[in-house]
Formats: sequence, C-alpha cells, structure tokens
Amino acid sequence: MSEAAGHRRDAMAFLIGILLTSWAALAAAFGTINEPIFVGQHNEHEMITRLSFQCESGKRSDGSCFEPRSLDQLAGYHRVVMGVAIPGAGFNGAVGSPDTFDPVPEGPEAHCDNADFLDVPGYPQTREEATAKLQACVDHLRSRFRQGLKEAGRLLDERRRIRQDMVQLSTPYDCGFAFPALQGEGFGRSKCGAIEGFGRALHGVQDFYAHSNWADMADPTRPISASNPPGLGLNGTAPFLDMRANGPISPDQIPHNLTTGCFSIPDNLGGAGDCQGRITHYGLSKDTGIINLDGTFGEVPCYPRSEAASENFQRAVQAAIQHSRDAWREFREELRLRYGTVSGNLMICALTRDDPVRDCRKRTVVLALDKSVGDALGHFRLLEGRLARAINSQLTGMHGLDRVAVVEFHESARLLYPMGYPNHATFDLSSSPGGPRHIASGLELGIAETIYAQPETYTDRGAVVLITAGAEASESAEETLTQLQRAREEGIRVHLVCINMAAFTGDHAVDGVEWSECSQNNVLVPAVIKTGGIAAFIDEEGTRTPAFFANLVMDRGLTATDDEDVREDTRVYPGITLADVLSPDDPAKSFSYPVSAGENLNITVGSVALVGQGSESCFTVTLWNKGLGIKIATHTRCGNLDPLSLVYDALTPLELILEVEYGDALAAEDILLHREEIVFTLAVNTSMPDKDEAAASETTGSRILSTSTAAVLPGAATSIMQDGLTTAFHRPSSFDPSTMCAVPNVFAAAGAGVCNATGQ
Repeated sequence: MSEAAGHRRDAMAFLIGILLTSWAALAAAFGTINEPIFVGQHNEHEMITRLSFQCESGKRSDGSCFEPRSLDQLAGYHRVVMGVAIPGAGFNGAVGSPDTFDPVPEGPEAHCDNADFLDVPGYPQTREEATAKLQACVDHLRSRFRQGLKEAGRLLDERRRIRQDMVQLSTPYDCGFAFPALQGEGFGRSKCGAIEGFGRALHGVQDFYAHSNWADMADPTRPISASNPPGLGLNGTAPFLDMRANGPISPDQIPHNLTTGCFSIPDNLGGAGDCQGRITHYGLSKDTGIINLDGTFGEVPCYPRSEAASENFQRAVQAAIQHSRDAWREFREELRLRYGTVSGNLMICALTRDDPVRDCRKRTVVLALDKSVGDALGHFRLLEGRLARAINSQLTGMHGLDRVAVVEFHESARLLYPMGYPNHATFDLSSSPGGPRHIASGLELGIAETIYAQPETYTDRGAVVLITAGAEASESAEETLTQLQRAREEGIRVHLVCINMAAFTGDHAVDGVEWSECSQNNVLVPAVIKTGGIAAFIDEEGTRTPAFFANLVMDRGLTATDDEDVREDTRVYPGITLADVLSPDDPAKSFSYPVSAGENLNITVGSVALVGQGSESCFTVTLWNKGLGIKIATHTRCGNLDPLSLVYDALTPLELILEVEYGDALAAEDILLHREEIVFTLAVNTSMPDKDEAAASETTGSRILSTSTAAVLPGAATSIMQDGLTTAFHRPSSFDPSTMCAVPNVFAAAGAGVCNATGQ
C-alpha cells in the first residue's frame, strides 16, 4: 500500500471514529434530537426544558418562565409537518448544545458519566474515584453556569438600557452555540451567550438523573449486581449539583451507593473496553421516552432500568424538571448578587421576554396641560382635555406597563394625578382666572415625576406631552430651553402641541384672558424636536383632531424605545401643522398621506426663521407616488420664508410621499456644509377632512398619474421660481416617464420649458 493510500485510510478511520463517537454520544444522554427509529430519541431534553419553563398560554413572563422565541433558544424545537415530527429536523437549542457536532459533542464531564461505584469486593472503581468523576462533572457545569452569568453582563448599557443588538431574536436568526474556542454565535449576542452557558449547565443537570440511580429503583426480583445496581429512590434533587457553590463536594452530600453509568462504545449491559465488568450507561439509562407538554408520558423503550421499574423514566424526568427550575432560580439570584437588584431584574427580563426593549421597563407619560387661559375659554379647555385623553387612550391599562401622570401649569405647576394606571387618570383642571404662562414649570415637574416613577430605569422610557395655548414670554423661554436640554440628556422625550387661540376667540380679546398666539418661529421648536418628539400646531378643531394628534405622537414614537415600531414616513393629518428640523447632520425627512379618489389636497411647506436668526439655507421638496416609485414634482427654496403650496387632485386612490431634504440640488455640496439648520413646517388641507381612510388604499398601475394633477400656487420669488407663475403637470393615459423632459424635476423659471402632453 502506498504512503498516500495509508494516509487516506488513516484519515477515513479517524473520520469514522469521530462519527461513531458522535452518534454514540447522542445516544448517551436524555434525547436531543427527534429520531425515534435509529437513535431512539424523542427530543427529551427539549421537552423537559419546555415543561420546566413554558409560560401559561397567553401569559407574559414574570421571570420564572420563558416566552416562545426565547424558550426556543434554550430548549430548541423540532419540525412537525401535518402532525408528524420530521426526524432530525429542527434546532437543538442551548440545552442540546453539548450533543452538537462542533466538531464533536462534549466529553463525559458534560453528562456526569463514568462516576460508577458498586460496594462489592474488587469493583474496578472506589467510592473516592467515583466521587472525583462527579466532582469533574460538577466543576464543568459550574463553569458553564458562570459563563452564562458573565455573558449577561453585556445585556445593558451604562444607563441600564437593554441593548437591542444584544437581545435580537427575529426569526429566523436563532442563536448559534459552540465551544468557546469555536464560537458560532455570529452576531455575538449577549442573550445567546447567557442562554448558552445556562443551557449547557442545564444539560448536565438533567443528564445526571437519567444516568444515575439517584431517583430510580432496582429490579426487586434480581440480586444487586453491576447489571442491577441498587436504586436510591430519592424524591428530592441532588444538593451537590449547586451551580453557585465552589470547591469540593461535601462528602455528606454523596450517598454511599450513588452511581452513574460507565459509557463505552459499544454501549451495552456488559460493558466494553474500560467499562467491562462495571455498571454501564446502558444498564442505568433512562434517556429516552415520550414526554408530552401537558406533563403526561407516552411509550417508554424497554431498557433494563425501565424494565426493572416502569416508573423509573418518569421519576428521572420529574427530578430533572424540578432541578432545572431550581437552577434557573439560582441563576436569577446570582444575576442580582453580581450586578445589583435593578440591573439583575432587567437582565432576567431580557433573557425571558421576546421583546425586552419594549417590555422590561415601564413606559411613563406625563400630560402637562396649560391652564393660563383661565376658565373663560371653555372650548379651549375641552379641546385640551380631549387631546390629553386621546394620548391616554393609546396607553395600556391595569395589566400593562404604561403609567401616566397629569400636570397643570401656568405661573407654577401642580400635580393633578400622580403616576399611575391610565384608566384611572383625571383631566379636570382646577378653576383658574388665568395668568402668565410658564411652560418651564410644567416641564420641570413632568421630568421630576418621570424620574421619581422609576428612578434607576427611566432613561428612554419616559415622555412629557406639553399641551399649551400659545407662546410664553421671551424672558421665560431660556428656562424652558434649559429644561428641554435636561430632558434630552435624561432620555425623556418631549412632545409639544400649541393650540392657536385665534380659533376660539375669532381674533377678539376675551375679558380677563391674556395670551400670545402660537409661534412657529419659537426657539423651543427645534429643542423639542431634538428630544425626539413632535412639535405641532392646531389652528382649527375638527371632530377627529384629538385622534389625529395622538396618532402623530405614536407614529413618531412616544418614547425613545418605541422607535423600533415606528414607520419610516411620518403620517400627516389635516388640521395639524407639523414643524421639523433639517441640518447637514439630519438632512432628510419623509412624510406620507393616503389620498382618496376625488380628494383635493393643498400641501403647504414653509421655511421658518427662528427669532433672532435669518435663513439662507436651501431645502428641496419632492412629491412621490409611493406605489409606482415615481416623482411627481420637485421644488427647491432658498432664503425665502414665503411658503410653497402644492395642489394635488386625484381621481384614483394612492399614497403620496413628500420628502423634504436639506440643500439645493443645483448647489455644490461643500457650499451647504457651513449653513445653519432649517426649521420647516408642513400642513395638509383636504376637501375630505372626515374621510374613511380605509378607502384610501394603495393602488398600483400606470393609469394613476393620468388621472391626477399637481400644481404650484403663485408665491414669492426664490432662487428658482418667479413671481406669479403657475406650473401644472397633466399626465395622459399614455404617460411614459422615460420621455419626460422636465419631470420629475420641474421648475417654473422664466423662459424655462414646460413639458406638454407629449413630454416634449
């Protein structure tokens, strides 16, 4: 035989040896996979772990159980098609990872094998030697347990916020488990690492009861021997398997006749190799059997120990379930001891909840209501209350995590309803003759109430909604800006809505009421937006205005942790003007509106010069048909405070997207970098303010633009547009965007060409 052929033979023998060892090891523990025919397993580890940690149907985790996707990572899952489990298909989970090929399963210390002992003369292993094998197993499981505790340390950031990238389990991104030197967790997720460490420890704990005589009984019809070792029949769990302990096992914790089985290949009753003449894994095995998720049992294969006493498998499973729960309790206690109670509880929640960023901290909202107008304007008071109630209606009640407080303010602030359940909140302002408006007082009290509600975990889970009747005196604005900066630093989002009092007074003064009109050039606007909130202005009250306002707040994200659930485009609503900010660092904002058939829109976009500032920067407005992904119109404004108005008529329903971008499409990029931020406003007026929006569904097809018209209303001069000029785009049914000359970039400049019906 050639040397090369010899190398190939040796390599093949090595590979076959690995495979035989691997398959044999799979058969040497509570079952990991679902393969009843050849391997005889029914994913027993998975079922034991699910029975230990599944939450009651429809219930959220309280820390003692795991929600579905999180439990999948710990227990694994098997594939079922038409009610039939597919052999070998699925995911082993953390508890099955010691049996996973990476490149081979873990050794006997991961399964508590080879700690066999029989008190007869000449037995090959002494009690002390068997205890040393148990010690090796316990030390290994403790190291895995500590691995999980260490990995949990990356779940939170320095402000005790749960890190989204560390807990993400979106389907199909299951955790990857491997030996530390061969880590397969490609995303490096802390949740996966913590679950892996705990799951690997859990595997050995469960295997101990399957591989030992701790809970089982011997065959009473046969003499005690290596093939029928004594059964201890104990009902409790093994105290020496305390994952938190250190050092050697106390001798008084080891029953004298305790034994596990010696594992060999082949695994049989008589033993092979070093296991010959000893108590074998096969002789003690209670590894396989059908376990149902209601706690009942199906058929148990006829292994010697199951034939000795039919209930031995059930007793091993029940002990494994109890000890699994004990181990998780110990893991939770250690998290609290190692990281502190607050952080530990957050980590426990992060490991057991499927959406921990949202679910593990209370969401607190303070509704701050302006009472400076006094009692004379009852209609304003009613609208203010309706706006507050609309926000409150979006919060969860007695069984949720949301809490709300209500504050009233004018010269000073007062707490009307301390932080509590939303369904008990009161919005009845105290009687007041009116007085100066001091927004800072309401904001300061709102921040204080937010922090007091959960002093160590409020960051990014709090919001203050300011509902005011106008601008405050300039001498008070600086203090309000200070409070807004504080809110931003503390991770508390502020939303501002200003109700234009002219809508309720008809521009006529009301006796005893002093007020200043809402000002879109108020310096508070960009400060509010930089907290992550919205700045909105209500000029008229419609029947659906409160609901529209609440939707705006929720669409933007009530708190910072709600940002994962918000849509890419901010939905705009009729009757409410939005303000927003553009800058070189935040250069684009996108808005959407569902248009109904026959609806006429007037979209107004304006640039706002803040008090004491000019505005030389440019911004570009682009109108899109979302369904077709086609630009309808583009306009650029530079150094002009007169608003741009777009009229849009549609005979077919579609969704409009309006993008506002920082800069001038015709200017060099480096010219724009030194310019200041832009505050702009956006308002939509519609011929259908109370329409059924369900009817304004997205439509696709080339005929949409042939039934719509977009026009620019006359306005003051800009760098591109000229006074008094109007441009309209009419698209025929034969519209082909590839032949258009000036569309999608259409400018109404003097002497510029305008596309006609043929696109020339």
